[in-house]
Amino acid sequence: MTGLIKEELLSVIKKKRFIILTAAAFIGAVVTAVLTKNKYWNDLTYFLALQNYISTVFTPLAGFSLILSVYRKKYTRSSILQTEEHGTGRAAGVMSRFISGSVILIACYAVMVLLVLLMGLVLGAHTTAEQAGAFAARLVTDCAASIAMYSISLFWLYLFAFPVVPVLLQGVLMIGIPYIAGSYNLYDVYIYRIGGFIVPKLTGDIAYADLVLANPRLADAGIFLLQITVPLLFAMLVFRLKKLKPDKEPEVQPS
Repeated sequence: MTGLIKEELLSVIKKKRFIILTAAAFIGAVVTAVLTKNKYWNDLTYFLALQNYISTVFTPLAGFSLILSVYRKKYTRSSILQTEEHGTGRAAGVMSRFISGSVILIACYAVMVLLVLLMGLVLGAHTTAEQAGAFAARLVTDCAASIAMYSISLFWLYLFAFPVVPVLLQGVLMIGIPYIAGSYNLYDVYIYRIGGFIVPKLTGDIAYADLVLANPRLADAGIFLLQITVPLLFAMLVFRLKKLKPDKEPEVQPS
């Protein structure tokens, strides 16, 4: 399965759509920092501006770029042929795609950590240790939410073999519902905690708040684990039921 994971990694990171969207996500962070520097600049404004950018722009954009880059034409057929070429089972094929995508997401967030620290030094933000810790907590919880969302997206991608539904779900679960929760001040409502069981971004926000308040809960990690494993198991089941359809032979025109 190692060879399959490496192949998936290289396949995704070489695609132009992944390079363009990922570069845009990082450039956006630099632009946000520079604009903040030119307006109201201190350690708190830098902290709040970058934290908001990571949560509302970088996290969903990372998910969009990954799922769009994982998709390829004739998705079901190419996925089946790939597992046969490597001599692995269907479940291993799904797992390798999930692992490679998760590695890419983790790498993206790790680069963002370095970028935030570097910009803070260059621009003279002088963030405190508490702010740096909050940055780390935001990146860790958003990364976990992105991985959970990727697992959910993979299930729908294997089910329909088309990226429209996964992309729409990314928008709803990572942007739409969190925006509504913030706009209508639902963060203190009990229904928000219930939503955290279903919506990865809400789970990440809850876990982030618990970490900042120095009250980490194992329940948060457990919810993330369920959000990752359940869709992944269903994706394996769906992929096992898929059949390889023969290519249509070109019609021979009568002479």
